[in-house]
Amino acid sequence: MTKNDEILHFLKDACGKPVSGEDISQRLGITRAAVWKEIEALRELGYEIEAQTNQGYSLTGIPDKLFADEILDGLETEFMGKPLLSYDEIDSTNDAVFKMGEDGVPEGAAVFAEFQKKGRGRLGRSWISSKGKSVLFSYLLRPTLSPAQISRVTLVAGVSAVRACRRITGKEIGIKWPNDIYFQNRKIGGILTEMSAESDRINFVVVGIGLNVNSSPEDLPEGSMALCEIAGHQIARIVFSQTLLREIEADYVRLKKGLFKELAEEWETYSVTTGQRVSARLLDRTVEGQAVGIDADGALWIRKDNGLQERILSGDIQHLRPSLK
Repeated sequence: MTKNDEILHFLKDACGKPVSGEDISQRLGITRAAVWKEIEALRELGYEIEAQTNQGYSLTGIPDKLFADEILDGLETEFMGKPLLSYDEIDSTNDAVFKMGEDGVPEGAAVFAEFQKKGRGRLGRSWISSKGKSVLFSYLLRPTLSPAQISRVTLVAGVSAVRACRRITGKEIGIKWPNDIYFQNRKIGGILTEMSAESDRINFVVVGIGLNVNSSPEDLPEGSMALCEIAGHQIARIVFSQTLLREIEADYVRLKKGLFKELAEEWETYSVTTGQRVSARLLDRTVEGQAVGIDADGALWIRKDNGLQERILSGDIQHLRPSLK
């Protein structure tokens, strides 16, 4: 822990009451001038620290930045976010976590970023987000599943993300199969799942989640919106990130306990795709019909106009008429 971190902890422990520079200098074994220098460094990071004559320093505000220490402070998860890294800029959080997976880091490791220079979504699409306004992160899992069951992980991540979004906004956020988070026909975010696997088992899975949180409408692509617009106010991204990590851990534990059917049923209650007329673009053709729901592996069933049903395990889905959610 750096001197900077130690001073921040002293100020937090004081719960807004002043802490004297002399007290800090004695506890850390540094000069008063060094204390002032560290305080200035914290202010440059965005922490609001008041200096009161003959009383000391008090912490009056925490920046809306995804610092690892702030996310971990009060997180209280068993394994999710342990370890947790955060970056101002990174090429891709998925790439960073994938490297951690290859290096044998335990499941639960997570990487957050304020901005991704090479963020990506499904099917090789770019993921563009405004810096400092989104929640962008990836996490590592080591489930005991076969590669054919990977869609279960994506489905469970969707349930966790939707529940967290509903908690923070109080609105009925939904899921568009397989991995997009939606509200009133506008996209809020998405999930990208990648894995390292052998023919019969998964080595590890990386789940990336990107959510528009405090972005302005002009910062977003057409057809997208941010959670702050839904909620009607700016959202504390640290609190939201903690909520997400707690929900993800709880649902992943349910998956490991064999409760996928229960999670799939919850997914259906959030689905904006089930019951819709859809077009599924596959590698070499397009399937059109009514989405009738998902199966035990998270695959989507579509009832075609000829009355036959087709199972879609992966593909690009377009709703052909508006959803009510």
